[in-house]
Amino acid sequence: MLQFLFLIIDVVIVVAFIAGPWIFLTKLNVQWPNWLKDGIVGVIVFVIWAGIALYLATQTIIWLGFVP
Repeated sequence: MLQFLFLIIDVVIVVAFIAGPWIFLTKLNVQWPNWLKDGIVGVIVFVIWAGIALYLATQTIIWLGFVP
């Protein structure tokens, strides 16, 4: 049961790291540059950010000790 709780906490941390900056920028009403409005560039930027966010989330999870 403890591993399941750790999994839920881990998923919340990962979602916060991936979606947090995008939600923050949306709330600020940031004007995106024209080159970022292109679909493929947006996908590439999101994939790169998702990789960085997953690494940071993993380090945070290890640092907090949420590992079985």
